[in-house]
Amino acid sequence: MRACRTNDSRFLSESAPALSGFTIDQTNLRLVIDGYPRVSNPARLAEHWISLAREQGLEKIWLWTFDKDVAEFQASGFVEEGRIPEDSYAKPTVILAHYLRPERGRSEYIAEEDILLRHIQEAPVRPLSPLPEGLRVAHLSPVDSPAISRLMQAVFASYPTPVDDPRYIAGLMEKGCHFAGVFDGEELVSMAAAYPDKRWQRCEITDCATLDGYRGLSLTERLIGRLEPLMLHWMPFRFYTLARARSYGINRTFFKLGYRFCGRLINNCHIAGGYEDMNLWVRLP
Repeated sequence: MRACRTNDSRFLSESAPALSGFTIDQTNLRLVIDGYPRVSNPARLAEHWISLAREQGLEKIWLWTFDKDVAEFQASGFVEEGRIPEDSYAKPTVILAHYLRPERGRSEYIAEEDILLRHIQEAPVRPLSPLPEGLRVAHLSPVDSPAISRLMQAVFASYPTPVDDPRYIAGLMEKGCHFAGVFDGEELVSMAAAYPDKRWQRCEITDCATLDGYRGLSLTERLIGRLEPLMLHWMPFRFYTLARARSYGINRTFFKLGYRFCGRLINNCHIAGGYEDMNLWVRLP
């Protein structure tokens, strides 16, 4: 998001582009447009972005757009993949995609992901149990950047952003992103982060990772409960996340917290060894 961006496309967040309005993301072969002036010509913008993406050898355009412009972008070949329910028409809350390589826009896992989503929403929600003895939840600082990097590399075979570089992590914190973690003694065993976008008043909950031996303890749920109040001290953000569509645990966590499923981004990023569909979950007021 805006507070957590650099102009270096290597440092692109999973959710949005650099402050310039768009980012060429070669890691995930996509052009990401976070927003644009509300008074614009969608047809001309679409033509420009498609041409730029083609010149750069990209496969997907990921666009945050205004509801009023959806039809015009669809006429240029964009498809809707998700939207954040919002009573303000002054914010880009609809996620559209344009696929320069048609295969990128097709997923063989849709039926499987739909079944998993149904199971997630049908299972009963139980109260959160006490945090196991010996574990503690803490806000993370730049000093923790090496530990964050080690944890992310231990959990994910690949990731959309350069989490293997502690300097990248520290840079995000300097730009306004907040991280929280669970420690077992001195070892960081679980973490989550909040990436605020003050311009559009939305905040992505992201970088959720837990070591195998500590899963099933609802650690991510506790971390989000720590991060959300912290961000709301700044402004009334609309919280959302992009969760791997074939992962039961992370989708179940956001459902339990009251987030609503609001769409699916097809083959959106390279994570855990390959391109994956990402479910959009939004916390409603």
